[in-house]
Amino acid sequence: MLGAELLTAALARTDLSPRARAFLLDVQRQAARRPLTPRQMQAVERLAASRADFAAVNRAALARLPDVLARLLPGGRAHGAEWHAGNLRGEAGNSLRVRLRGERAGAWCDFATGDKGGDPVSLAAAVARVPQAEAARRLARMLGMGGCDNG
Repeated sequence: MLGAELLTAALARTDLSPRARAFLLDVQRQAARRPLTPRQMQAVERLAASRADFAAVNRAALARLPDVLARLLPGGRAHGAEWHAGNLRGEAGNSLRVRLRGERAGAWCDFATGDKGGDPVSLAAAVARVPQAEAARRLARMLGMGGCDNG
């Protein structure tokens, strides 16, 4: 892929951190005046290719949801069709709830703060306070998934 195509592909990612997006926009401005350096090209290639496969990670996490939740929210417990925890730090309590079964499995809400999401990746991101792409990579590692990146 040429430099301009790689930049376009990398900038099309919706999960980029603000810092990564700013870097890519700066490189794009520079590329209009001169070719990318080998180091810039490597960085752009990494950013363009490091998209986690969210659907695959979520499927794997849902298949082992109680185990995943026990690691992410260790103070929580299963209660009927939900996992109850006190908060995103994993303390004991009831204000954070995660659906364990059904078509909404993995959906979660912390009723004390209003934080919510629809899948295990978004929960892992909220717990670790990282972007969802990073959370997907960490969750994939936790689940023993190799090759979780598309490239």
